[in-house]
Amino acid sequence: MRPMSELGLDDRPLRATNGARLDPGELREVAVADLKDSLKDLLRTLLRAGIGIVLERVEHLAGSFDGIAAAGGAAMGGLFGGVKAGLSGGNPIWGALKGALGALSPGVRIAILLALVLAILLLPVTVVIILVALIVAAIVVAAKSRS
Repeated sequence: MRPMSELGLDDRPLRATNGARLDPGELREVAVADLKDSLKDLLRTLLRAGIGIVLERVEHLAGSFDGIAAAGGAAMGGLFGGVKAGLSGGNPIWGALKGALGALSPGVRIAILLALVLAILLLPVTVVIILVALIVAAIVVAAKSRS
């Protein structure tokens, strides 16, 4: 065991707050309490550093997934978007849709948007055409059944 002077401590015995000398048992208790505090601080620092490293790796991995999704086309974008939304607690179907659309080129996105707008605008016309076709089919079936 090394002398206390090598450890940077005085060889003088510690004194209690009331001026009395501490006995070796009390010295040991003080040393153990200091050691516990130091170990708690060390553990706290290690946990903070470890969690920081883990968070950086997760962010890097998420960035890699975004890069793969963008380079892999709509199918990969949809897959990674769904997985990412599912892991973050969101709706995986909505995440897959957003990921797939995000992986498409701007020209394709504009074409899809125009097709949706055109479908919405032409929906009443389409419904009328289907109803007229059903009425014609019903008249034809009724005419054939009478003859």
